[in-house]
Amino acid sequence: MKKLIPIVALLAIMGFITQVEAAPTDTCGMSVTVSVAASVSVTDEPLQFQTVSAGTSDVSDSGCTVTNDGSALNYYKLKITDKPATWTVKEDAGSTVWDEFRLLALFTSNTSLVTGDFDTADDIVKSTAETQASSTAYAITAEGASVKGYDCTKTAARKLWFRFDAPSGTDLTTQQWITVTVYAYQT
Repeated sequence: MKKLIPIVALLAIMGFITQVEAAPTDTCGMSVTVSVAASVSVTDEPLQFQTVSAGTSDVSDSGCTVTNDGSALNYYKLKITDKPATWTVKEDAGSTVWDEFRLLALFTSNTSLVTGDFDTADDIVKSTAETQASSTAYAITAEGASVKGYDCTKTAARKLWFRFDAPSGTDLTTQQWITVTVYAYQT
């Protein structure tokens, strides 16, 4: 056995016994999930309307600022999520009736809006469904996309204005609150 050890050592040195060598390249697999978040922040509220006579309309004194504070390209949807308990929401054109109001919205860069700037075909905020902003919905068609409620890049801010069409009559004669939720979705 003692004679065998030097022979094995000599063969290893001469290369007769070879070692396994590593390949010149290899791979490394991995798993990754990228989180892209649609998120929105609404500031400059609560909005104010002047005292509105029954059966008439008024535009908010200012617009609120809707900012994409997420990491995705956003588009927005609007929905009335709270209102006076005895009032109903008119979701189409025509005159309002007793205890029924209509709310319209516009994403716009205009700062001096009148009731005629809002379109009852495209700008009504509903309580039964979220309505998505587009080139015509909640928008002045002639304005560019950079002020509308879609394709909003990260940190993009949009101004959102409202028109209130008062009930033709109501027993509620004190200040009332209406809540509109702005939903952000990634495009």
